[in-house]
Amino acid sequence: MPRCSQCREPAVIFVRYSGRHLCARHFCGFLEQRVAKEVRSMGKLPRGSKMACAVSGGKDSTVMLHLMRGLLHPRGGVELEAIIVDEGIRGYRAGGIAVAKRECRRLGVPLTVVKFKELAGCTLDQAARRMPGTIPCAVCGVWRRQALNRAAKEMGASRLALGHNLNDVAGSVLMNVCRADVERLARMAPHGKVQPGLVPRMLPLRWIPEEEVKLYSYIKGLNVLEAECPYAERAERGKFVRFLAGMEDARPGTRHSVLGFWEGVRECVQASRPPASLKECPRCGEPTVSRLCKGCELTAQYIHARGDGRTALPGKGRRKAR
Repeated sequence: MPRCSQCREPAVIFVRYSGRHLCARHFCGFLEQRVAKEVRSMGKLPRGSKMACAVSGGKDSTVMLHLMRGLLHPRGGVELEAIIVDEGIRGYRAGGIAVAKRECRRLGVPLTVVKFKELAGCTLDQAARRMPGTIPCAVCGVWRRQALNRAAKEMGASRLALGHNLNDVAGSVLMNVCRADVERLARMAPHGKVQPGLVPRMLPLRWIPEEEVKLYSYIKGLNVLEAECPYAERAERGKFVRFLAGMEDARPGTRHSVLGFWEGVRECVQASRPPASLKECPRCGEPTVSRLCKGCELTAQYIHARGDGRTALPGKGRRKAR
């Protein structure tokens, strides 16, 4: 059996990109140190401020919540609150909400549930049926971002933490490069500058590969949802994530190199694409560069596709979990 490169205890993982075997204790420390470094890079939060964590019940957001609780609790002065979005995906989301409630209760973290039904007037399942020409993941992404930003603002959060891991972030970088979507690249989290109406986002797990997040959740005995979203296979980013997985097998460290490249050119790209001037959407009050925000545009498309003559304005869509 391979032994830990640091203490000679039985190893639980071989970290190919660093060439080290690690036991459970040293692996957890290795992961926690990198997350702490990423959180510190975003700057210190003042005492009395609040950090919002977007959770789903899955391994990534659950591990992130666990780590953020550990990082913030010993210092005190910074409150932690979780947000989960209920998209209305039948046979899937209810399980994630149940898992998130259990884990938040165990950690003593308040949980807020935000529903698409109350925010946009329909569930994602209903939108997918009525709007066959749209990609469900694209619709979900717009409404989810709006829901999280609105909930984070209402609770007075200074930052919003998302559970995207290295596989996700590197896949997004490559996808935007292949699309030549410089605007979207420039807007990618983490956000160092504060724009009016937008809560800055941070990605504590962005340097952590998915397989390491999964192993950490297993070692720590965390409650996580194993099921995958039924719409996930339609997401375009998945193609780039799978491509990078093949490259990672052939050349360990490829994902880190992709993200490292982006970090090296980020300031130049952002300087060439400064943030647009934002105004309030007249329907929901969220920031937008257009007459209506993208979330309200999609809601209007759904109302038109429904064809019953009724109108629906985006609501608050927020409630505390019991």
